[in-house]
Amino acid sequence: MSRGLASRYQPVLVALHWLLALMIIGLLCLGFFVLADMPNTDPNKLDILVWHMAGGMFVLVLMILRVVIRTWSARPAPATTGSSLFDRLASIAHGGLYVIVFLMIASGWATGWFISGVFQGNGETLPSTFAVFPTFQAHAVLATLLALLIVAHIAAALYHQFMLKDGLFRRMWFGERTLE
Repeated sequence: MSRGLASRYQPVLVALHWLLALMIIGLLCLGFFVLADMPNTDPNKLDILVWHMAGGMFVLVLMILRVVIRTWSARPAPATTGSSLFDRLASIAHGGLYVIVFLMIASGWATGWFISGVFQGNGETLPSTFAVFPTFQAHAVLATLLALLIVAHIAAALYHQFMLKDGLFRRMWFGERTLE
């Protein structure tokens, strides 16, 4: 793999980063604040579940695209804080974001598979609770972990931008890009 250093991430990765951020946060909000509070007997829940699952599959496609492009493209050197501990935690957190998003998609897909009869129009109804499925329980735990990691990611980015004043946001925004 030949990959050089760049002053910024390439525009496709920038667009994917922000689109995925909006989609993932939106799907988490839909899960936490809409679906979690709706009883499974509500006829509208199925429609919202379809949108939630379709969104998850779209995130999967975009994440795969992001991983492929990121693997082969030049990118900036890792940002540093001056603390080897924080720099190591940042590396782990970034990897964790990818792993948890893919696990969220897998656990959501598996839960959808358990209730797939509902979508076939053969009269099946949603179970009284999704908690009977271990895949849903994993999905719920992963959603909480992902939300916490996103909050930490945002806090770290703001720390870089406003405390360290290292211009971190420039790396993940559109603009002139130079390669080294």
